[in-house]
Amino acid sequence: MKRNKDSNSYIKFIAVIDIIIKNSDEKHSMTVKDIQDKLYELQYDFHIDYRLIKKYVQYYNEYYEDTIIESYREGRNDYYYFVNPSLDTMEAKAIVDLVYSSNFFTLKTKENYKKRIQNMFSIHYQAYFNKKLNLHVVKNENDQVFYKELEVIAQAIQQKKKIRFSYQKPSLKVNYSSKRVELAPIDTCFSNNEYYLLCQGARNSNDCLLYRLDYIRDVEIIEDSFFFFDEYNIQCFHEKLKNITYMYSAGELETIELDFHESIYPNIIDKFGKDIHPYQVNENIYRVQVKHIINNTFYSWIIGFGGIIQISGNAEQINKFQKYLQDNFIENDNQ
Repeated sequence: MKRNKDSNSYIKFIAVIDIIIKNSDEKHSMTVKDIQDKLYELQYDFHIDYRLIKKYVQYYNEYYEDTIIESYREGRNDYYYFVNPSLDTMEAKAIVDLVYSSNFFTLKTKENYKKRIQNMFSIHYQAYFNKKLNLHVVKNENDQVFYKELEVIAQAIQQKKKIRFSYQKPSLKVNYSSKRVELAPIDTCFSNNEYYLLCQGARNSNDCLLYRLDYIRDVEIIEDSFFFFDEYNIQCFHEKLKNITYMYSAGELETIELDFHESIYPNIIDKFGKDIHPYQVNENIYRVQVKHIINNTFYSWIIGFGGIIQISGNAEQINKFQKYLQDNFIENDNQ
């Protein structure tokens, strides 16, 4: 006796599962009739009853060894809905917001991220990820070149091999030549709206060198190389990352004490992060010890608050700030 095979069985299975994934979630389940109506909308000419849908869902869940598509019975109807095992909607929303807030990605790349995130969820949630604002300057103009370089870097990190690349920072000189570098890549990270490559120092393995990824070109893996780093190296890198904001700043990193009015505590958090420990010195004034580059930019930040932030505790630092005020404001006002 010959077995009667259904030539559309694979298409039926894929169609049913795809409909459930794209059109349902925990708050929007589908009945058998809902699934059948969607099949008709897609202009499939085959009929699927409740037994077949039940079997397809069972096969799909068995493949994942988990209940990815939930089902329940209410009255005379069976209901089905897809449970997203990857991200919840607010985690995905936060990722899209972070990508769109970056200067680094082009608008095309941002829209691609958004579309991929949307496709992870049912149609009922896709509007959560729509973006109205794109206020940042686009820096990286060639997506494909960037991803090609990043792919090579990721392979080298995974294989623990060194890389060779050209590094060219922006310059006003017409004939500025790029620097060719050979280093051990440790990781990549975002900080201050920029994308960085972290490398192990060539002379000192505890040094963490930072390179802007959008300045890196022509990356190649050095095949006969190998490098090693331990927990102490990683700790050194963590310390470097804490001070990544000072990468292109003039001046030296110093410990400094600041007195500030309680009303601008959120501004202090924005500037120095949450890992600070201010203590009260009088009714409205708090004191905090932080690390920062002491330069004209930092002085301008203090001046911008109109006196409710003051340098305290170090006479030399106070004198330098007073001299800056005299040189740039007091003498000019008297002329």
